[in-house]
Amino acid sequence: MATVSRAGARPERRLVVGPLAELPPGSACVVDASGREIAVFNDDGRLHALRNVCPHHGAPLCRGRVAGFMRIAAPYQYDYSGDDEGDRVVLCPWHGYKFRLSDGSCTAVGERMSVRTYRVEVEDGDVVVYL
Repeated sequence: MATVSRAGARPERRLVVGPLAELPPGSACVVDASGREIAVFNDDGRLHALRNVCPHHGAPLCRGRVAGFMRIAAPYQYDYSGDDEGDRVVLCPWHGYKFRLSDGSCTAVGERMSVRTYRVEVEDGDVVVYL
């Protein structure tokens, strides 16, 4: 893995996941980053990388379903987040907790759990995660 430096930032480790063609829309894969599992999701062409562990009981998030969710708009009113990129979630396959793909935050009211997210890019046809 190579390191990348940005002015004023810590060096990032670059982890090549593989060709984008091997991660089609609607799929996920898991990569090992020095003993830490990272789940990489292709949500209709939008790539996201999260730590592959639910903070509730340790479920593998890579096995969860990616979807929108119902959010509270006003008392007794709900809106479906649908395809809003910032509100797409992965559902924990064990207990259904929802974590935003964009920032790893849990959508459950009153929950302060979150999952670590990582920057993911496509470079020369390869999916690359920055750690």
